[in-house]
Amino acid sequence: MSLFDTFSESARKQKKLDQLCAGREPLDDQQFWQHYFQPHGVAPETVAKIRRIFSEILEVDFCRIRDTDDFSKELAFFWDFDSLADVELVQALEDEFGITISDAEAREMKTLRAIVLIVHAKITKSSA
Repeated sequence: MSLFDTFSESARKQKKLDQLCAGREPLDDQQFWQHYFQPHGVAPETVAKIRRIFSEILEVDFCRIRDTDDFSKELAFFWDFDSLADVELVQALEDEFGITISDAEAREMKTLRAIVLIVHAKITKSSA
């Protein structure tokens, strides 16, 4: 795949995401954490790292993604571009946080809320 093809693919993914998120205000990491995860006791750094990992691997800006957007439904188009991205995401989360995610847990991780809460629970359990 050429550099142009990679750029074009990224642009197409971002365009689809922009269409899905049309009308939504962008949220920075702090705002995203405050709106969705502060009440759950999740560290802001955990949320920011997860958003960064997803942005890097999926090659899109996640500032307008919400915690309940579903990777098995409205965000499933990501897998059309890269069928192994889900495996890369799980591996990156395991590496970043020093955790192990089972296949069953990975199947449950359909929204950013589920992903963040599963990672948070694993971090909390390993530090206890």
